[in-house]
Amino acid sequence: MEIVIVAVVMLLLLLLIKEVIQPLHGLISVMFSFLLFGMLFSTLLLPFVKQLLEMLAFLPYAKAILISASMFYVGQWVSLLLAEHNYKVLGNIVFAAVKIVILLYWFKEFLAVLQEVSAILKRLN
Repeated sequence: MEIVIVAVVMLLLLLLIKEVIQPLHGLISVMFSFLLFGMLFSTLLLPFVKQLLEMLAFLPYAKAILISASMFYVGQWVSLLLAEHNYKVLGNIVFAAVKIVILLYWFKEFLAVLQEVSAILKRLN
């Protein structure tokens, strides 16, 4: 409920700023978006991911999948926010960077598995 109240207060402040100080509206709306996202992340998303990780601890790649999905959605959100404020190219760059980070993380995981498989195959020879 606290998040809804904060979002409504932010919306009212943004409407006031839009009417009174139009040139600063874009900057302040982005700042409010990141503040609200930070609040949502720390109060909802982070506890949800932690609880999900505890429930799925027995699965070997559950943590990697959840981290990858979380990073993907955060990158998508930032990209959409930038595109909404007419920075579509910057949004695409941010989203591509997030995808590259996720791929690099999975390459490390894949390399570890590949080394284990290689070691098993060497033992069989």
